[in-house]
Amino acid sequence: MKLNRILLLILAFPFYFNGSAQTKYTVHRKNRMYLGISGGMNFSAAHVVKDYSMLVPTPQSAAYGDDSEKEKDYQGLFKNKGSQFGLYFSYSFKKNLSIVFQPAYQTSSFNYLTAYAWSDTVNASDFSMEMMHQQKLSGVNLPISVRWDFTVSQFSPYIQGGIYANFRHQARKTIFYDYTIDGDVDKKTADQTGETELTEHINKANFGLSAGLGLTYFSNYFAISLESNFRYGFRSIVNDENRYADYTGLSVQYLDVMDQLKLMNLDIQLTIMFPIDNSISLEILRKSRH
Repeated sequence: MKLNRILLLILAFPFYFNGSAQTKYTVHRKNRMYLGISGGMNFSAAHVVKDYSMLVPTPQSAAYGDDSEKEKDYQGLFKNKGSQFGLYFSYSFKKNLSIVFQPAYQTSSFNYLTAYAWSDTVNASDFSMEMMHQQKLSGVNLPISVRWDFTVSQFSPYIQGGIYANFRHQARKTIFYDYTIDGDVDKKTADQTGETELTEHINKANFGLSAGLGLTYFSNYFAISLESNFRYGFRSIVNDENRYADYTGLSVQYLDVMDQLKLMNLDIQLTIMFPIDNSISLEILRKSRH
């Protein structure tokens, strides 16, 4: 609930300040350059392009009412958390229009559930296992965007859009599991594997579109921004050539092979920036003078 309120607040900022920003202050940013640092959290969601599996259900297994394999159940956007930190660079062509470059190192994640159940008709025994598969991907994001500010006031709401490239650094995988199929695996109490290397299963590079909005507060010698960006990768992230290669050592033991999928990512971050030339970037004009 708290996260939803934060997102709603971010969405409301541009419309609120566009209509009610103080008219006594005007920010002049034409031909200005800013350099800064940023950091925050992100959330990811998987868009499955094609399903893959280790096991194929047979008519005999279906006859018992227990599929040998259930489809993967991917967790929602806000259950897949990550973080990012990086640099900020902008140059204003006009008072409302600028180009922004935000290189960052980002760690994102996506999780899914699988469950298996077997019936041993000879020994009259059953076995079941439910698993939470956690994938963590780390890499360098290179987004470049065009930013439009609604005002030139001290509080300046804006929107931005552009393209980005992502270069994989490393990927890791952990499986949490219990022996009750109930649609939930509690990571705090469940058994788990060690964190294993997943890097060779992930493609080295990706690219896509980015769009976002935010609010900047300008002071005489610095500025602070709160923003949120949504990114969608065009390229599928799993390396098809290595899909069935068991680099993790978990595929055979836990009967898991990754689907082909694309990632969506939503970030929320705070940026503090400074004029590169250390000059005063905010000129206050009081329009209320008589």
